[in-house]
Amino acid sequence: MSREPLILPIPSRLLLGQAGDWCTTPAQSINYASCHDNMTLLDRISRSTPGVSEEDRIRMNNLSAVIYMTAQGIPFLQAGEEMLRTKSMPPAVVENSYNSPDSVNSIKWDTLEDEAYQNVYNYYKGLMPSAKPNAALRLTNAADVNANITSVDGLDENVLAFRINGGVNGETSDGIFVIFNPNSTETSVTLPDGAWDVCVNADHAGTEALTTVSGSVSVEPISAMVLVKKES
Repeated sequence: MSREPLILPIPSRLLLGQAGDWCTTPAQSINYASCHDNMTLLDRISRSTPGVSEEDRIRMNNLSAVIYMTAQGIPFLQAGEEMLRTKSMPPAVVENSYNSPDSVNSIKWDTLEDEAYQNVYNYYKGLMPSAKPNAALRLTNAADVNANITSVDGLDENVLAFRINGGVNGETSDGIFVIFNPNSTETSVTLPDGAWDVCVNADHAGTEALTTVSGSVSVEPISAMVLVKKES
């Protein structure tokens, strides 16, 4: 029996900047997992996953960041999300903190020294430049999206992957391949032909290749992978 994913699957159209009449082009889509209202991303994950380890919650946090930063449209993040910001006031989490004191709403800079927070901070730091130079992740119209992005079929339940053509919108690589695995088990995904540089995985993010793979790739539980095709 398959296990329930720790992050619910999302419709692929939302990653393409097309979500019905109210959003027909990436220029109209602001993508985020948390904003200034209500709970922080970590607080929301914590409340929604009783009994789940802190390690898995951090993986959910990072997977969420990869999803909205690689989705077509304009990425947005709440200040402090990159360092696991919380608005907790023990023993409870403050959901609507509009009238809460600074002890709740302030960013706790001292926690950045903790190893877990440093790891998340560096992951976000690597994600931002990895998305910026890849012009294919920032298409500006629906025609380019429809012509150059292909969803991948035949994957494990809840796993989502899509391929973006190279050359579009000034993209300098031969293509980008993005995989999201919200399940609590590892998944294997067959890659398009050629050699692919892994630039983002469960633990690291950036523009430099962590490794080069071909044929297929294993994606860790509750994680994403972004691969850039090596030039022919």
